[in-house]
Amino acid sequence: MSSYRIQVFFLLCGITLLVLSCKKDPMQPLTIDKSYFPLQTGSYIIYDVDSIHYNNFYSYTDPRYFTQAIYQIKEEVDSPYIDNTGNTAYKIIRSRRDNDSQPWVVTDIWSANLTDHTAEKVEENLRFVKLDFPVMLGKQWYGNMFVETDSPYEWLDGWKYEYTTVNQSLTLGGIAFDSTLTVTQQDDENVIEQTIFIEKYAKNVGMIYKFEEHMETQPTDDPNGYIIEMTVNDFK
Repeated sequence: MSSYRIQVFFLLCGITLLVLSCKKDPMQPLTIDKSYFPLQTGSYIIYDVDSIHYNNFYSYTDPRYFTQAIYQIKEEVDSPYIDNTGNTAYKIIRSRRDNDSQPWVVTDIWSANLTDHTAEKVEENLRFVKLDFPVMLGKQWYGNMFVETDSPYEWLDGWKYEYTTVNQSLTLGGIAFDSTLTVTQQDDENVIEQTIFIEKYAKNVGMIYKFEEHMETQPTDDPNGYIIEMTVNDFK
């Protein structure tokens, strides 16, 4: 073999080795951790609830204009079933009582389910995508995508949910949680209305906090709307 051919041969071998060494390893799939939305029959969460409603249909001096209620809500995971989307879902039995000394009274039957990359909850026949997996700080998704945003739900249209905190320790209701996340569903404040919806979740527990504020702020001295805050009190 001539010296020229030998040089070409080694040059080609060098190029081949260089290409092989620069080839990236296949991307490993991200781990899907669904422990922020556990669904197990018999588990439950009890919330302390503080709700305020303003109704400017009545005059400011009318006692019906401003109403406040303080009570407790229990959400208990019941038996699984196959829902109309073909997924395994769980009934969520919601009960209410005014204080610890009263019995629970069932008020609603909701449902929840997990798909390959979402956690969904049906509340009052409206399906919401509560979490989108994998969990990553700053990740956004359309949480109200399944809601028919015709009247009276136009105000739910186009919401981009976002993970605004991830894997943070937090103490709520006197209970310490090692790992929590925050979903900011909507934070819109303008000259005519204020809409703030936030939920927090803890690993192996589920939702531990909810804040909803939907207020018409004009006129400023006569608002109309509601504020609800739910804070975990106990869980199993």
